[in-house]
Amino acid sequence: MKRSRLLIAIAIALVLAGLLFYFYGGSATPAGQHPLVSLSGNFEQLRNDFNTARGTVRVIALLSPT
Repeated sequence: MKRSRLLIAIAIALVLAGLLFYFYGGSATPAGQHPLVSLSGNFEQLRNDFNTARGTVRVIALLSPT
């Protein structure tokens, strides 16, 4: 009984470690794609980039963790 509990605890720890790495381990983009941008209050740059891309498909997605 103790061995199965230990295996379950190890499995849960591995899943949690995987989730932490997935969400906080950084990110990379494929070759040829622009690097990812993190908005930290610089919405003027977003507005300028959005307005300069006239004639192309533009998408802004607001994602919330809730």
